[in-house]
Amino acid sequence: MRTSLVGILFLVGLIFPSPSYASHVELEPCIEIKYCAIAEWDVKSINEPLKEVQAIVKNIPGSEIVEIDGDYMHAEVVSKNMEFVDDLEVSYSPDTKKLVIRSEAREGKGDFGVNQKRVDSIKKDLLF
Repeated sequence: MRTSLVGILFLVGLIFPSPSYASHVELEPCIEIKYCAIAEWDVKSINEPLKEVQAIVKNIPGSEIVEIDGDYMHAEVVSKNMEFVDDLEVSYSPDTKKLVIRSEAREGKGDFGVNQKRVDSIKKDLLF
């Protein structure tokens, strides 16, 4: 009986892990630079950089945070005119105090520099 209970608790822990145990997520590199931007920053001087980025992203017009898991955040940003969806991902590594931000268009042949501007704007708001 005791072994069964321990086994069940173990399985529940595997199926529903605690968010506090989520680790740093490596973001995919940009394949097509025409519609993708990625940057990595040293954020040693910021106490809770992921929370600060979340606050910045919430203020981006058309943005919606769709996932927060430990040191990872995923948001969708819908363009005002064309209604294209861009994926904005943020990953923080507490060990190295590095923050990686990636913004990529889901469709299209180019983004007119929107994703790079978004990444630059987040950096400006976060670091300056």
